Amino acid sequence: MTDHENNSPPGLRHGRAAAWAPFLLTLLAVAALAVWGARIYDDLPQTIPTHWGAGGKPDAWEEKSFGSVFMPQLISAGTAAMMAVLALIIPALMNPPRDPSAWRQYRLEGAERATISVLGWISLLTVLFVGFLGVQGWATPQDVSFRWPMALYLVLVFVMIFVPYHRWNHWADAQATEHGVTATAEELAEDRLWLPGGIYNNPDEPLIMVPKREGYGIGTTINVGNRAGRTAVVVFLLVFVGGPLALGFALG
Repeated sequence: MTDHENNSPPGLRHGRAAAWAPFLLTLLAVAALAVWGARIYDDLPQTIPTHWGAGGKPDAWEEKSFGSVFMPQLISAGTAAMMAVLALIIPALMNPPRDPSAWRQYRLEGAERATISVLGWISLLTVLFVGFLGVQGWATPQDVSFRWPMALYLVLVFVMIFVPYHRWNHWADAQATEHGVTATAEELAEDRLWLPGGIYNNPDEPLIMVPKREGYGIGTTINVGNRAGRTAVVVFLLVFVGGPLALGFALG
């Protein structure tokens, strides 16, 4: 079925595979780690560390086995697989509006691709982060550093939550312009109230939590247009980003 036959604007579904590129990179990273581990498996000692405490020093050991050697990589690969399944069902979770305009369809398609891409990048970063720690455990088991890898991981995850939305919003606008589709004044006014990633930014709205934008999923999102919303974001970053960073530097 073509785009015109299903009442979609032209080019809406073209090039969609690009949103899945991070998942392909994740698969390659998992395969590379598996090959690396298999090649050095026989050279690993019969008793290996399986947990590291403060300062990156091992505090638990097990006999060498497939599970004890590859468990971190298996966990990160399983996490990536769950992210991929979630990405597959994204269309069912987006809650699209009824009879959206052509311009809105381009924007919704861009948001869907961005969400898939975000999940893929987080999967890749998780596999690389855990994989790097695992490689250190294989190569230098008596001294594993996780301070700067954790800091880099958290920063990159935070960045990659927003970058794909900017990239795919730009794609949506370019597609609309290429096919002569323009937004109405009402659509542009609404669009100015939303930041990349589905965050609301309306100083005239006193509520901290507001319903998500139609077509961008179900539930609520935060309004950073008022002081309370911005404060909530700062507290969140301090607790869930600053806290792990501080802990990593204290223990690493």
